[in-house]
Amino acid sequence: MFRTSRTAGTSSTARRLRNALAVTGTAAAAVVLMAPSAGAAGSVGGAGTATWYASGDKLVVCDNASDGKSVVAEAYVNGRWQYKWHTAGAGKCTDRSYGDLPEGYGFDFRACLGDGSSNVVYWETCGGWAHAVA
Repeated sequence: MFRTSRTAGTSSTARRLRNALAVTGTAAAAVVLMAPSAGAAGSVGGAGTATWYASGDKLVVCDNASDGKSVVAEAYVNGRWQYKWHTAGAGKCTDRSYGDLPEGYGFDFRACLGDGSSNVVYWETCGGWAHAVA
């Protein structure tokens, strides 16, 4: 049998340091896991964003550019495509709800630009997909 590590002869200081590092790593992981889930965010080249907040099951859609375009979040939720628009102008955001989603429900969404008055999405402007979990 081969030994890959040696515990016999390890100093008590080294053992205490190793144990302290293990506890610190576990505590750091717990802090990350307990962080509020405002996790997923989609972006359209800085012109607009959509950010998912699991607390309240809402998507916040923001227009960041005075370009005459609206921002829309596209997502496949509850078996159908849904589009959540922000049409109130640049420098503002709109909260959009998907209702009370079951805990752990996951879906993907992305932010795009479009014409909110005619509900036309400019597909070539869509950003990358982001994953959300309720």
